[in-house]
Amino acid sequence: MKKRVIMLICTFSLIFGLGFVIGNAASTPKATGIAQISTSIDTATNFFTQPSNKEKIVVGDTRQEVLDKGYKEIASNDNLVLYRKDESMGIALYDKNSEYMWYSNYNKTKVVQVEGIDTESVKDDEYEYRVGDTVVSEALYNQIESGVSIEYYDGNSKSISELEISLLNEKAGTEIDYSSIPNGFKAHLNFKNYGISFDVNVSISENDLIVDVPYDSIEEVTVGKLTPKSYQLKSISLFPYLGTENYGINGYAFIPDGSGALIRYSDVKATAAFIKKVYGNDEGVLKTLKTTNTHIVDDSPVSLPIYGINHGYNQAAFLCEIISGDGAAEIHSYPYFYKNSPLNTTFFRLGVRDTFMVTLSSSSMTLINEDPYPHNYTLKYSFLSNDQANYVGMAKEYASHLDLEKDIESGDIPLHLTALGLDYKEGLFGKNYIEMTTFEDTKNILSDLKENKVNNIHLSYLGWNKGGYFNNGAINAKAARTLGGTKDLQSLNKFIEDNNFTVDYVVNPLVSDTYGYGNETIKGVNLAAFEKTLKSSLEQEAYYIAPNVLSDNINKKESRYEKLGIKGFNIDHLTDSFSYRYKTDLYSRDQMIEVIEDELNNLTKYDISTTKPNSYLYRYISNYYETNYECSKFIYETDSIPFISILLSGSINLFTQNINYISDYNLFLLRMVEYNLYPSFIITEEEAYNLRFTNYEYLNSTEYALWKDLIIKLYDDANKVLKYVKGAEIVNHYYIENGVAVIEYDNDYTIYVNYNNKQINNGTITLEPYQYMVEGGSNA
Repeated sequence: MKKRVIMLICTFSLIFGLGFVIGNAASTPKATGIAQISTSIDTATNFFTQPSNKEKIVVGDTRQEVLDKGYKEIASNDNLVLYRKDESMGIALYDKNSEYMWYSNYNKTKVVQVEGIDTESVKDDEYEYRVGDTVVSEALYNQIESGVSIEYYDGNSKSISELEISLLNEKAGTEIDYSSIPNGFKAHLNFKNYGISFDVNVSISENDLIVDVPYDSIEEVTVGKLTPKSYQLKSISLFPYLGTENYGINGYAFIPDGSGALIRYSDVKATAAFIKKVYGNDEGVLKTLKTTNTHIVDDSPVSLPIYGINHGYNQAAFLCEIISGDGAAEIHSYPYFYKNSPLNTTFFRLGVRDTFMVTLSSSSMTLINEDPYPHNYTLKYSFLSNDQANYVGMAKEYASHLDLEKDIESGDIPLHLTALGLDYKEGLFGKNYIEMTTFEDTKNILSDLKENKVNNIHLSYLGWNKGGYFNNGAINAKAARTLGGTKDLQSLNKFIEDNNFTVDYVVNPLVSDTYGYGNETIKGVNLAAFEKTLKSSLEQEAYYIAPNVLSDNINKKESRYEKLGIKGFNIDHLTDSFSYRYKTDLYSRDQMIEVIEDELNNLTKYDISTTKPNSYLYRYISNYYETNYECSKFIYETDSIPFISILLSGSINLFTQNINYISDYNLFLLRMVEYNLYPSFIITEEEAYNLRFTNYEYLNSTEYALWKDLIIKLYDDANKVLKYVKGAEIVNHYYIENGVAVIEYDNDYTIYVNYNNKQINNGTITLEPYQYMVEGGSNA
């Protein structure tokens, strides 16, 4: 039976018309609008950001106090002082700007004697281990106190076991050898009883703490003489309890889930935690047999190798970023009392090697990567203070690391249209091609929108080339003759250029519908053909092509693209990152990412766009499609925040998912205005029922004539506000009360959004129910 791809549609309310009112002040342009929503929205849910808790924490100069606790000063500069406790390799870091001391453990752990026991005959089991006032196990206590913990594979049993042990665990028999390095120290850690050792370099530079495990320092030796045993390092957690706290402090963890999420500290006990692989699962490392439920996917993989910790309202915070080793890393964020720990903690688990499954004719077996992933494992903690000690400051700090160009011009916002040209259905004697939108149709649609005052359009053309998108059509550089051929495509591109519109053409140079046969297809780590299931209503199995031929697959057709007037591409599957084997070489995920970046450096003559890009792609792209507008809304997440919008404002155009499949356009309009997202639609000239039995059968409503009025109206409503801040950077975002968002930009405009069904008047501004507005500007 043919598979059907089910599109997930947001579960919002009914569809109503939009009203719009414009007001102008003599000196300051202003725009307001009302979204006509008929149902009440619970603004206390994690679909929204919550109003800030402005409670302060106690700060002050505690440098003598940390010395009294047994730490020694290691290094200092104008901003930071680094301390170390030798027995646990625990560190403390004093931020002079915020006057706050950060500890790598929870500062209220202690070992106390059980009452009623004679102090002269105390045994180990007559002590209690406490975290605050909570009694915990010795193992948990040692884990919290340890500066480093590891996971390892025990290959000595019949099945491979994955185990974790902390530096202070007696079973590890750990030895630590310290030496000095510029602005810090080196610790050589030897988990003697497991034969695993490596170096950890810890240093400070300006506002940053750098923690690094050099690849060439990792050693693994067999232990035991009578019964030799071997263990292999699986992962390293560096200072996993740095900044950990409990519900007694006003603070939160930022995690890069969806649009961005906060986990505010509370005393609500959690039974689940946020544990995700950075950049999603590595599909090149097959760990289990494939599921038959191909419609079950992780819709919000982690696209940023960062997290953040905040303590106190605008007082102290840090951003943690993986500098090297992000491809195999996991982010762990544990809410209060997860695994019986009375703390909130967030950290990276840096993967050193993985297991993979090899399937034989009648069975399967699990193997371990022979060598560690060939790169250093490096974290950078950037410390933030005062009004930058929040999620906005974290976004700005990370943006400074990315060094993105701020080159978006002011003016009307772009409308993103994806035009579907050609597709096919299976016929009696082969494929029956269906023309949904010709090049001339597309030109007429763009002309019609311009006549209706849509003056900025960005077009993506899907299925424009010979054969359409599927069956290797997406790498064909010839214009589909049935859509109008070369002449009509040239005419369309000239029309787009003459009207100052932009366009990219969907290509898929990283995936082939056939394995081998002249294609540079790759294999998974387990040496099996690396299959990829394409999103299609038909059966569509494909195969990954070697990433190092990406630019060549495009550049070798440069003369054809130039003849057609093609200057930009929407590269499909560009976000996919994985480990793989190509010919005789094994590439880790980090190496694959480096290959992709090298290939994109060879495509600078073209404008590149893609869907839900990972952060290493940002510097190469102009347009970001299907931007998340909320977090995953897991029960322990307290807030959705526009972290991606703050991060990329002024640098990359952020477009929504196709609004054809949003059920409440009015609520979505409010979110677009708050998150500074531009509208997207997928359209065809022909009616959608023509897609019956094609690859795109799941696109059940695309006809332009049906969507025209909504496209024009929704675009107009969003543009009348967002045009004032196009190209500007978001410098602040907060809620003044439940459901009332304030977004400040660096060009002195401020946008307000009221999600409530009541008037809001806080003495400074009055907002009607579901009203949004922009005020300010350089003439304010």
